[in-house]
Amino acid sequence: MRHLHLPHLSIRIAAAGLFMLAATTAAVAAAADTQGQVGVQTPAGWRMMPLLSIRGHIQNADSDDNVQLMYNDDQQLVGVVMVTFTPGGGYSSLLKSFRYNEGDANPPALSLMAPGDYQPACHPGSSCETVHIANQAIGLCFGEASCRILYYDGKELRDIAMTD
Repeated sequence: MRHLHLPHLSIRIAAAGLFMLAATTAAVAAAADTQGQVGVQTPAGWRMMPLLSIRGHIQNADSDDNVQLMYNDDQQLVGVVMVTFTPGGGYSSLLKSFRYNEGDANPPALSLMAPGDYQPACHPGSSCETVHIANQAIGLCFGEASCRILYYDGKELRDIAMTD
């Protein structure tokens, strides 16, 4: 009886392992192929940073945009790169770049901002009027140091400082 128990336990463990493998494979495939949206090339020379990305409708209400921070070794710059998925594939664009050294006290982070009215920081020579953002936008913050919002006004990319 005891010998029969071990094979049944082994079979259950093997089945559970195969189930987990199938579930993991399906999850990876689903993440890599979001409705056939795979294979969009990012800008040459830029590599992904191990930070969270955001996904939303940033260019317009119908766009499917994925935004991530990437690093360019040759230029020693960090960039905010947006990949826009289209029915035929998609395209990528570098929205903003800046200097950042690993270990800096205020690392960059992205967040998805809701449409609405925002009050920018007042700097000499810049407008302090409330800005209306019609679509989702990109919040780019540097720890406790400063925050910006990158958003599209029609087809034009805008960049406003929110805090110093």
